[in-house]
Amino acid sequence: MSPAPTLEEAQRVVEGVYSRLPRIPVAWESEAPPWRPWRGECASFAGSRPVAVRVGGQLEVVEILAERARNEFRRVRAQEVLPQAKRFLPDGHLRVYLTVEGLARLEWREAYTLGALVGGKPRRAYRTTYLDDWREERGGYRGTLVFYLDLSEGVDPQGDLTLLLMTEAETDCVYALSVPLGGFR
Repeated sequence: MSPAPTLEEAQRVVEGVYSRLPRIPVAWESEAPPWRPWRGECASFAGSRPVAVRVGGQLEVVEILAERARNEFRRVRAQEVLPQAKRFLPDGHLRVYLTVEGLARLEWREAYTLGALVGGKPRRAYRTTYLDDWREERGGYRGTLVFYLDLSEGVDPQGDLTLLLMTEAETDCVYALSVPLGGFR
């Protein structure tokens, strides 16, 4: 992870989008992420469960902006898209996409709480939004929550980050997931 990407890093991402350089990883993803009990009584997921996670920072936003421009048959440079990315997601901040399934009631998605362990203390996401992919299936609702974390202090950008998660379940349980920040830019 680059807590504050340089123009050179952003330009490499842009060049990758236009297939002029190999793409570099700008996010970490996991299908069936290996959540483990961190605190409380966590036998297994009760109710809904996370089925995928994606973690990215400013360079992921640069990639999205460059892909949008390419799809509109426009060319962009890092000087254009990096400032936009920094306004949308400040230096040292991460965005976490969490796809869940089996949610009995759509309004219970608000009960999901995600954060990170920073300096031995939990730090809750400062903002939560939802993608428009929510739909009702046989086992309940499925969709994606988006959490925004301020990790500008107290986090090694090349180390592992421990994400913490509470679901809508009534049990006192907090799950943890290790994300290798050095695995993406």
